Amino acid sequence: MQQIRLFLSIILLSFSSAIFAETFTEGKHYIALDKPVKTTVADKVEVRELFWYYCPHCFNVEPVLSNWVKKLPNNTTFIRQPAVFSDRWINGAIFYYVLEQLDEVDRLHSQLFEAIHLQKRAFIDQEDFVEWLVEHGVDNDVANSAFKSFSVRIKVNKSKLNTVKYHTSGVPALVINGKYWTDASHAGGELEMFKVADYLIAKESK
Repeated sequence: MQQIRLFLSIILLSFSSAIFAETFTEGKHYIALDKPVKTTVADKVEVRELFWYYCPHCFNVEPVLSNWVKKLPNNTTFIRQPAVFSDRWINGAIFYYVLEQLDEVDRLHSQLFEAIHLQKRAFIDQEDFVEWLVEHGVDNDVANSAFKSFSVRIKVNKSKLNTVKYHTSGVPALVINGKYWTDASHAGGELEMFKVADYLIAKESK
């Protein structure tokens, strides 16, 4: 099922990318921030995904996103950022930064989406998530230490602040160079969101 979903998503994305270049309208297809947010790498176009592990739309778009990121131009840098709109979103941010602390994002990021949306794992607290990590070969003590690390706390707090700065209305959203953002609602669909992002990347590359 997951492989079929990925295959169809890639086919649709490839088809949409083959259509002639389109011009998109500020305020309709994407939003320009009144106050740009400082990016992490000055000499590259920053492409930032805002997401939440519990968001079904983020789960659905993940296979397309992963394929799209592989094809980004060399002058771009891609960053994932778990959004934190309220306290209810904090666990999602903690889980991501724990994976980052453990150097397990590449291996377990998509699997965590599947655990939540396909396997219906609740992950109510630290113990639940550590148990899942151990099931996937992570040492129990190492996993618990990552949860308690100062680095994870700092990154979660930073995500709270940045989520506010981008003034997005939901997830998934793509922020281009700290200046613009788009989402499925503005772009006209999940696949169209990537077309708008491509347009904004080209705009910032000039």
